[in-house]
Amino acid sequence: MLKDLLKRAARKAGWNLCSADRLGVDPELDLARLTAGDPIRTVFDAGGNFGQSALRFAGAFPDATVFTFEPFPSSFARLQVAAAGHARIRPFNVALGAAPGTATLHVTPSAGNNSLFPTPTAEATVEVSVDTAEAVAAAHAVTVIDLLKMDVEGSELDVLAGAAGLLRAGRIRFVFAECVFAPDPDWPLTSFFDLQARLEAAGFCFVASYAESFVLRHGSALSNVLWALRSRLPAEAPGRVRNIV
Repeated sequence: MLKDLLKRAARKAGWNLCSADRLGVDPELDLARLTAGDPIRTVFDAGGNFGQSALRFAGAFPDATVFTFEPFPSSFARLQVAAAGHARIRPFNVALGAAPGTATLHVTPSAGNNSLFPTPTAEATVEVSVDTAEAVAAAHAVTVIDLLKMDVEGSELDVLAGAAGLLRAGRIRFVFAECVFAPDPDWPLTSFFDLQARLEAAGFCFVASYAESFVLRHGSALSNVLWALRSRLPAEAPGRVRNIV
């Protein structure tokens, strides 16, 4: 069949062809399907780095305002440049956490690995400002966070703690977070199972996992995972995956 020939040719070229109906391949596509009747309008991007995810979300969700949070000064400067001219991207030079204040950021050679926890490759530290998702939402009249994205190198549970009131009130619809499925002793990354327990207690369900890497020496799998607030899921979604609730 032509489809099989195309699949084999793609694999030889290092690609894989699959149906766009499948969950767990493209998070933006999955979110677009799950929000077809109620589009994403507000994104909180915790761990903005150089603006990669903010630009991606702004492009994927044309109705959305993206609040992006990056505490490290040089990364934030690059984020501002990336966001310049994008009226729907709003950069904040703070980390999201459990409480407002300051914290020590451990700086690594790769800015994406900077963490509020000690790391084996940290070369320096810097004091950074911290705010909570709840405080930012209140200050900017945000009633619902449609998507809370977290890539904060081990601080994901603190971000959720700072959004506790929003979670209790059902004012966060989707959570998309980096996590590990087995501990990696080299890095202070958040466990999927800890996030699952916290979010399940708040009324969320697991939707899909998007694998990023596998550390052979530790048998530790790193993924981005999507959760949805059960009460806000549609009865059906476009495509072959239906009646997801």
